[in-house]
Amino acid sequence: MNFSKKFLSTSLISIIDQGMLSALNLAIGMLLLRMVEKSEYGLYALLYSIGLLGGLVIDSWIAGPLATVANVVQENTRKILLRRYWYRQIFCTLWLGGIGFVVVEFIPLFSTHNEIDSLMALVFASYVIGNGLREYGRTVGFIQSDLHNVFRQDIVYVLGVIAGLAILIIVERIDVISVLEVMAAASFLSALFGRERLRDSTEATASEINTVDLNLIDEHQKTITRHGRWAVVGVIVGWLTNYSYVYLADILMNSEAVADLNSSRLMLMPIPLIVAAWSRVARPEAGRLIAAQKWERLKKFTLMSIAGIELIVVAYVGLLLLTFPYIEIHLIGSQTKYHGLDPLMMMWGGYFAVNAVRWIGTTWLMSGGAFRSMFYLGAITLLLVVGITAYTIPHWGTMGAIFALIFVEVFETIVVWKFIFPRLRNPLETA
Repeated sequence: MNFSKKFLSTSLISIIDQGMLSALNLAIGMLLLRMVEKSEYGLYALLYSIGLLGGLVIDSWIAGPLATVANVVQENTRKILLRRYWYRQIFCTLWLGGIGFVVVEFIPLFSTHNEIDSLMALVFASYVIGNGLREYGRTVGFIQSDLHNVFRQDIVYVLGVIAGLAILIIVERIDVISVLEVMAAASFLSALFGRERLRDSTEATASEINTVDLNLIDEHQKTITRHGRWAVVGVIVGWLTNYSYVYLADILMNSEAVADLNSSRLMLMPIPLIVAAWSRVARPEAGRLIAAQKWERLKKFTLMSIAGIELIVVAYVGLLLLTFPYIEIHLIGSQTKYHGLDPLMMMWGGYFAVNAVRWIGTTWLMSGGAFRSMFYLGAITLLLVVGITAYTIPHWGTMGAIFALIFVEVFETIVVWKFIFPRLRNPLETA
């Protein structure tokens, strides 16, 4: 199978898989929108964004650098690396779960959410750990182009969540802590389901390991660690850039404003999730093209990716605006609780349209190992978004928060494509 057919095949499976996960996340959000108060949904948005940070940190410390290195080594070396980093992923996940517990314990000190207790913190820590364990099986599947196994593992997760939510609906116990419990349990179930497959796909016998392999593995581990340090700090500042609006809105306005921002964003969440699905498949392929310095093929690949994703964004936003009156009445169940979100959804659509172009460039930079440059750019954009948001929210309210994000995305897109990406042609300039 040639490159184009193989990539289209794996992309299709990945998009179907991510579409399934997107539909599930959308259903969870819609259920909470309908069944809980706006302030409680605002709490869910805060916790979800913190959980997302935990997943991003693990991905940047292990999965991202591992994908950069694993695709340019011999199969046996790759298997040994994947097995060793499986153990490292478990350790990091447990560590981050503990940090998540502490963070959630202290949220009431810095916000209006006084209802958080130790049980909520414990459930959230379990959610972070379960999600981290599940994700490594997906990472290995993407690196080894075993998309069918990733799909099977995600089906187990989705069915587990659906079954748990069905039970909650039957017993009439829909709240944030119960939903997090269900998501954590389904993650553990999915990780357990994929455990044997993960062990088989990373198995390398001792007789196959020689001194050259061991030295090569040590060198690659050093490379991964070097990339990982920059990737972690880069992803933290990136997360602060993308989600600072949640906390600034909570501080400068209230949790109901957070609920409006995130409910309007929720309607468009399938877009970034589809982009994420594409990037998980594209990153290894882009890494191979960059390593082989096939710049013309990479350029065509880039243009094809941008055109396809932007088409999805425009079609989805248009469909959403046409169907939102129906969604507001029949799914959210109220025309007053979340009334008037159309302007916010249009602004989020503009944000994701720019974000998709920037994310493609960021994916190429990750494939090329330019983690240090990404950190420096992230630090600058974080200062920009905090400064702009602190001004626009008091003056323009919720629309001001999205405007600040769009402005920063445009700035970051220009810097990525105009200044950082061209340096990939000279490996000595990337770090």
